This record gives sequence, C-alpha cells and structure tokens, in this order.
Amino acid sequence: MRYLILGSGPAAIAAARAARETDPDAEVIVATEEYGSPYLRPHLPDIVSGEKEPAAIADPEGKKLSAWKIEVRQGKRARRVDGARNRVTFSDGTEETYNFLLVATGGKPIVPLALMANPGSFLLLNSLGDALRIRARAMRADASLVYGPGYLGIEAARALRKLGQQVTWVNPGLPRFGNPIPGDIEAKVTDLLRKNGVRIKEGTDIADVLDMDGGTFAVRTTGGEEIRCQAIVVATERLPAVGFLEGSGVKVGTGVLVDEYLRTNVSNIFAAGDCAEVFDINRKESRINFGWRSAIKQGQLAGENMAGGGKLFIRNAEDYFGLLYGSSLQERAK
Repeated sequence: MRYLILGSGPAAIAAARAARETDPDAEVIVATEEYGSPYLRPHLPDIVSGEKEPAAIADPEGKKLSAWKIEVRQGKRARRVDGARNRVTFSDGTEETYNFLLVATGGKPIVPLALMANPGSFLLLNSLGDALRIRARAMRADASLVYGPGYLGIEAARALRKLGQQVTWVNPGLPRFGNPIPGDIEAKVTDLLRKNGVRIKEGTDIADVLDMDGGTFAVRTTGGEEIRCQAIVVATERLPAVGFLEGSGVKVGTGVLVDEYLRTNVSNIFAAGDCAEVFDINRKESRINFGWRSAIKQGQLAGENMAGGGKLFIRNAEDYFGLLYGSSLQERAK
C-alpha cells in the first residue's frame, strides 16, 4: 500500500507515523513545499525576537521520520490532484501516485487588499524563512507596524517590541476564521502590551501604503491616521491552502470538506489539520478547528483511518486552545 501525505506540519507527521504503525509494510511518503526540516511553527515569533535560534524550534517528531522509514520529498508544491487516476502533479513537473492521499497543507495568510496592491511593502509571518527575514529587516529599522487580529498579531507585536522596536499593532477586530481568544484574556494581554510600549490601534484597517523613500512607509488607516514605519509585518489569520484541489473531484468549502472520519467525498482521500473543514457531529455543522494540538490529533486519526481504522474525530476545544490562549500567552506578553 502507498500512502502519500501532502505537507510537513504536525498533522502530516502524525499521520505518517500512524500510517506506518498501523501498516508496517506500507510505503509512506511525505511531500512538502518546505526545503528544510520540519519545525514548530508556534515558535516563529521567538525567532523574530531572537529568543530562539532555528535549530531550537526543530520538530522532534520530524527528526524521527527517517527512523520510521518514511520518505520525505522536499520542495514539492502540489499543483494538481487527479482523483480518478490517484496521482498528484507538483509545480516542478514531477508526479507521485498513491493508494491513499492525505491533504495536510495547512493555510496561507490573508493579506489585506491595500497591501496586495503594494507587494514589496510588507513581510509575512508564516514560515521560518519569513521569521528570519523579519528579524533581518527589524535589525535595520526603528519602527515596525504589525497588522493582524488575535494570537499571531499579539505575538508578532511582542517579539518586535522585545527587539527594541517602536511597534504599532493595527488590530482590525475579531478573526473571521478559527477560534478567537476569549475576550477577558485578550484584554489582559493587550493591556500588558500597552504597558510595554506597544501602540495599539483597534477596530481599524489599512487603507493605503505609500513608499516614501525606499525604506520608510506611510501607512494610512481607514480611520484617517498616518503611521510611519520601516517594516510592515502581516501576522494575520490563515485560510486553508486548497486551491490545487480544483478539478480533483474533492469537495471544498472554505477548507477540504471531510466527515467525522476525516475522509473526503473521494473515498481514498483524507484531510487533516488547518486545511480540513470537519463535520462536527455534536453541533451538526462544519468548522475548521485551527491549532497545533488539533492538527496532531486529526493527523493521527487520519493516518490510522487511511490504513483501515474506523475512528471518529471528537472535538475538545479546551484541549486544543486552553493552554495556548490561557496563562501562557499572558506570561509571554510581559
């Protein structure tokens, strides 16, 4: 049996391990657009602040892939899935076949329209390479603007302020996707950021960006304010990376639509993690359950089910988000 897993995040690694343990004689392949070893994405702000070096955020589970006899194909961005022929084509022109396919491609940041019109004006905080570029830019700058709601916006503002930057955080409001931080916790964390010198502009958005001299930007908000900075960091929510599934036969909503077994409408294709839109049998609705812990649990279940298991996915919001959004986040903001 041949299992092909797209992605190298926590869902992908957990699925690869589960498939290997459930089907010891199988061929298990992880194909990822990343060029380096798997890493712990929640620690990217610590790379920006200099609190951690890249080696310190390596995913210990990812280091075990070779020992588990799981093949890893790096630099492989999925371009097209042929569900009828069990084949994936990648952007470099290569192909991989499969008996079972897991889509664990995560998400891509949502960029506001005003910034999309000025592609050279901002830096994303989404990958290890992004975090290193932000740190390099910040080391040559005095003032930075962070755009984005919720957890990642908070963490980016904290990290840049720790570098000694003058930081303005533009928080447009509640995230449209995922699970918002409870209001009382966000209020406490926001207050800590203010005490540490972060300027916070809430309930406004970016209307326009002007490049003043090749190094300084004038950011105009929808509230009419102008903010000068040398770096704009987009630390916003992510949408599932599923565009390559067009024409595959797999049904897609906001994310990949899966049932309570994490199986798509195509019987040998599964999805897990931040790209999976799971049917919640308790609430009778579909939702994307963003989060590292959720991705691990979904990946493990999907891997087992691809290899013949029949386990239901049971959501536990407190397990996935309580530790991340609780006291630990307040401690980090200090």
